[in-house]
Amino acid sequence: MLNLQDFVANSALFKKFEVDELLFIEYKCPIDQPRSSIWWHNNFFAFVLAGETLFKTPWGQYTFKAGDCVFAKKGSIIVHSHLHEDYCELLIFVPDNFIKSVIQKYKIPVTPLPADQKGDTIIPLAVDDVLLTYFHSLLTYFRQSIPPSEILLRLKLEELVINILVNSNHLPVKNYFSEICSSVKPSIKEIMEANFFSNLSLEEFARLCARSLSGFKQEFRDIYQISPGKWLQEKRLEYSHYLLETTTENIDGICLASGFENRSHFIRVFKNKYGVTPGKLKTQKGVSSTSLLS
Repeated sequence: MLNLQDFVANSALFKKFEVDELLFIEYKCPIDQPRSSIWWHNNFFAFVLAGETLFKTPWGQYTFKAGDCVFAKKGSIIVHSHLHEDYCELLIFVPDNFIKSVIQKYKIPVTPLPADQKGDTIIPLAVDDVLLTYFHSLLTYFRQSIPPSEILLRLKLEELVINILVNSNHLPVKNYFSEICSSVKPSIKEIMEANFFSNLSLEEFARLCARSLSGFKQEFRDIYQISPGKWLQEKRLEYSHYLLETTTENIDGICLASGFENRSHFIRVFKNKYGVTPGKLKTQKGVSSTSLLS
């Protein structure tokens, strides 16, 4: 699975500015654009300059066009993306600690959102004159031959964070910023439960949770009393079983959707757990459905 943040940061295709962990990118859709599942390890803002994109997450589907703006939480997964060839956007990757520093520096009061009211990992922003002016002012830096100073870039990002915090139209993102301030580290349990079907390595899951690999493994065992590898296999098998019984997706599609990369491995471990192959279960399900309709 492709890490969008690493892809744009390491590519020579895009003009970019970097200040420590802050990353400003003018993304213009390349010919070999990533179209499959993608993830990223820091939050980002995106302002669409041209074209259109379709994002599908595990919880919803979103279409963004020129003039739209979106905030994407760190540790997120897009299970499918499609970019038109003329697609262009401004991307700003920002880590939690920068958002915290702005809130603390300017003593902005924040109130965490109750856990049962948390939304999707993709949050469309209400675009007003303030946001439009902000992003177009940022775009001018990409048109200059000399890059802006690091101090100015930090101030520009502080400006964006403050605009979000003081505007009631951006309440979902403001609430997420509040959540960031109230927690020391991202929740391993929350991230893993939301992304277990993503075909990531343990190293990538550790990065998603902002831990070292050894720290991630230890904390994971403390929470689940099982290793991450075994837990992931069990969760993916349970999810694949659910998809087999509730969808018409074929075996290959279910294999990939559940986080299994190898079809033969998926079939073997599925049979070991359920005593029947995925194909056999799907056939039995089809026969049962036919009987109920007759």
